[in-house]
Amino acid sequence: MPLLDWHGAQHFDHTGPRPCALCGKPTPLRSRQGEPAHKVCAEDWNDQHPGVPRHLHKGHDRGTERFHSDPPKKKET
Repeated sequence: MPLLDWHGAQHFDHTGPRPCALCGKPTPLRSRQGEPAHKVCAEDWNDQHPGVPRHLHKGHDRGTERFHSDPPKKKET
């Protein structure tokens, strides 16, 4: 199972914890789309649902196909 890289500050919400969208327990962590989720829960979901969209609207994927890692950082030269 690939591990997610959620080191970026956008993955931590300083306003406080909200229920994880997957397990319901409080978490200050957020996915790149702002969805409350523990990193471990997101990794488990990706592993258990390969290729399945996270959110559907009227049968169409709204663009969130998976939980994603932070994009690679560009090296400064």
